[in-house]
Amino acid sequence: MAGIFDSPEMLAAFYEEIEEQLQSLEQCILYLENNQEKEETINKLFRVAHTLKGSSAAIGFEKMKILTHNMENLLERIRSQKTIITKRIINALFQCLDLLKLLKEAFMLDRKNINIDITSILNELEKIMNQEPHCDKKELNIMSDNSETEFELDFDCIAQIEQSMLNELNCLICDVRISSESAMKSIRFHLINNYLNELGQVIRTNPDLSEIPENSEINDIKYLIVTSLDAKSLEQKGNNEIMDIEAFRVREFDISKLNRNTEVKANNNENLKEITQASTLENTDRKIGQTVRVNVDKLEKMMNLVGELLIEHTRINQIGNILHGKYTTDNLTDDLLGVSTHVSRIISELQEVVMKTRMLPIQQLFNRFPRMVRDLAESLNKDIELILDGGETEMDRSIIEEMTDPLIHIIRNAIDHGIETPEERINLGKPSKGSLRISAFHQENNVVLTVEDDGKGIDINKVKESAIKKKVITSQDAELMSDSEIINLIFHSGLSTASEVSEVSGRGVGMDIVRNCIDKLNGIIEVETKIGIGTKITIKLPLTLAILTGLLVKINDESYALPMSNVVEIVRKTNEDIEYVKGQAVTTIRDKIIPLICLQDYFNIPRKKKNNKIFVVLLGVAEKRFGLVVDELIGNQEIVVKPLGTYIGKIEGYSGATILGDGSVACILDVSGILKMVGFKKVVQTDKNEII
Repeated sequence: MAGIFDSPEMLAAFYEEIEEQLQSLEQCILYLENNQEKEETINKLFRVAHTLKGSSAAIGFEKMKILTHNMENLLERIRSQKTIITKRIINALFQCLDLLKLLKEAFMLDRKNINIDITSILNELEKIMNQEPHCDKKELNIMSDNSETEFELDFDCIAQIEQSMLNELNCLICDVRISSESAMKSIRFHLINNYLNELGQVIRTNPDLSEIPENSEINDIKYLIVTSLDAKSLEQKGNNEIMDIEAFRVREFDISKLNRNTEVKANNNENLKEITQASTLENTDRKIGQTVRVNVDKLEKMMNLVGELLIEHTRINQIGNILHGKYTTDNLTDDLLGVSTHVSRIISELQEVVMKTRMLPIQQLFNRFPRMVRDLAESLNKDIELILDGGETEMDRSIIEEMTDPLIHIIRNAIDHGIETPEERINLGKPSKGSLRISAFHQENNVVLTVEDDGKGIDINKVKESAIKKKVITSQDAELMSDSEIINLIFHSGLSTASEVSEVSGRGVGMDIVRNCIDKLNGIIEVETKIGIGTKITIKLPLTLAILTGLLVKINDESYALPMSNVVEIVRKTNEDIEYVKGQAVTTIRDKIIPLICLQDYFNIPRKKKNNKIFVVLLGVAEKRFGLVVDELIGNQEIVVKPLGTYIGKIEGYSGATILGDGSVACILDVSGILKMVGFKKVVQTDKNEII
């Protein structure tokens, strides 16, 4: 066995398989919790646990083998319908998943000394198998004392009722008769349902609320409710507080009347649909075709070589143009340029292929969110539906890694501050379940990510008050700022509208981290919000950071590159077009007052002799605009981004460097960094005639 332990290949294969199986396990548990048809998902869960047990046994990982073996035992009981699925079981499976992740990390660090204790979860699994209610059928009926069916309950409802008993809650039946003179009886039934949900949780109604027509003349309805109140207290409370009723009687639900021998009501078409959906869970992760695992370092090396090839080709092309100009009658120079053009096409194709090898579907990032949203919603007593769109959209793996934390911050804020509790949403006339949608799609040479919720929105006045209180802005500044500018203050460090700090958010550091990360990736973030409607955050990112299209300019005979993603437009201005507002140089572009920056003032660059005309490159970061004064425009081209290196280190205002066709080095300017370094506030876009 020691030989197996000492085999790096064996361990590498084990780690890769474990990671895949753990991801699959998490998806299955989430699906099991949120879907009616469970048979296929349980089968897949069993297969995953069995695979993990076999792999861990082969590698000599005893603790993982024992834990997965006990998971198998529980899943086998569920699969054979000897145990019903309850919230307790779902939570136990999630605990198993978390422990398996910890075991994997501990094994990678020191496989001979693993101090993760699994005794507690093994005891919990044993208790569940001994104590949890058993069942023989998927769908059961509650029979009234006169043997007439009062409610039809499916598998999940029965589990919910029995779990409530374990939690020492009361399961009650409310017999309600509304006044025969009451108008719009169906609406009255819904109002009573909302009222009862505030006191507990309505499991079922008879007749079903969704089947009662608007013009119904039905007067009687039964509600099955789980609540902490006893029957007498609920009856007294209902009679005192519910309007337009003739009778409101409450009695205890007799759990012994569960008829566990009732046959399942099978709807073949619906079951087939649900089973197909469950099967999709397994099939979506599979790719038909041949694949080869390649070490990431090899891909990085390949990308660097393609970059070097691109640089050298640019130099060859430049030399060819010089020779062609010098020897115009020599046909060899024409041949050289022709070959250079052909090589350029090949390099472009090679570059595209290599870039695609670095691309990963963003689903790998999305897979982190369902569990996180589920746990956060549960801890905050919120009901949230997570919708993921565009998981197949591909993005550079390095950007996916960098975007993990920013998206987590945004999602946590949406859940904690944005989406209301079910009770609050019902009072506001919203569905009790909140919606959180995360989308990804390609737009030109960028990937756009959106995070949208249907919560309370961002209160602009609260942001303004908090910013003034924290002395981020003055009250005079606030009066002059637009709504979008005020909203963007949420990205300022230390600023939060939360009334109190929670374990989830409220310290005012999360969105600052988000903005800094996106700026580092040469991205743009925008916020749209409406009070009572919700908030949408849009992030636009480049496809890759290795090669970008840049605008080459000269400042005092030195070449600089600007990312084209930040370039809005280029204009030419005379000295007469430059004016000053409180010491800040400004000019008018398309009837807007734009502040100007001269890098000579910040990078100790000698000033060139002034010309009557200057070039102004209008740059944009989110909603902010400023003009960069340059001496000369060279043109735009594909540039290979090179880090400045540890010797030079990070310099504010620079994001890297590139090698040009003539072999010279050009610094790549960090537009967001320059904006922070300059530190001026955006000049109010006013009419030029109003400038002092």
